[in-house]
Amino acid sequence: MRRSPYAVLLAAAMLAGCTSSPSPSVTPSATPAPTVTATATVTASPSPAPTSSPAPQDCATFGTSAAGASSPDWASSLASGLWGVTQRVGVHECYDRWVLEFAGDGEPGWQVTPHDASTFATDASGEDLAPPLAGGASLEILVGAWYDGTAISQAGYAGPLSVTGSGAIREARIVGAFEGITQVGLGLDEARPYRVTWLEDPPRLVVDVFTG
Repeated sequence: MRRSPYAVLLAAAMLAGCTSSPSPSVTPSATPAPTVTATATVTASPSPAPTSSPAPQDCATFGTSAAGASSPDWASSLASGLWGVTQRVGVHECYDRWVLEFAGDGEPGWQVTPHDASTFATDASGEDLAPPLAGGASLEILVGAWYDGTAISQAGYAGPLSVTGSGAIREARIVGAFEGITQVGLGLDEARPYRVTWLEDPPRLVVDVFTG
C-alpha cells in the first residue's frame, strides 16, 4: 500500500520531536589558587644602655702651693693625751698620701716645711740627718704629740719608723721626739705641692703630695 506523502512528512516530524538535543558542555571554571601573604615579625633588639664612666678627678683643684704650712699656734698646741701608733704611705689618683695615726684624745698643732733632702736637720741636735732621706727633696713634719708614748707612760710606738715608696714619696721616717714634738721626714722624688689635714676617728695627721 502506497503511503501518502503527507503521512511520511508527519512521521518524520514526530521522530524529530522525540530525539533529545544534547546538553551543551559546560567547562568548569578554574578555581583560583589562594593567595598566601607572608608576614614577618621583626623584633628590634634593645639598644644597650649607655655606660657612664666615673668622672676623672680634677687634679688641678689640689692646689699649687709648695710653701710651708702650719696650724694656728702650732708650737703651743701640744696634745699630751695623744701618742703615735703607726704610719703608712698610699698612692691615689692625684697624690701620694702619708698618714701618722695616733691613739688617745686631743688635736695637736703641726708644721710642715719643705727642704732639700740633703739639708734635713734633726730637731734635737740640729745636725744633718744621717743617712739622708731618699729622693731629691723633703718635707719636715713637726707635730705636737709624742710618737712613742714616753710622756704619758703608754706603750711604745708599734708601727715602722721608716716606710719606703716608689712614687712621689720615696721615704717616710720618724726622726724622733723632742720636748713633746715629734719630727718626721718625708723624702720626695722632687719638690712638689702638698696639703696637710688633721682627721678624726681615728686621730691622724695626713700629708698629701701632689702627683697629678
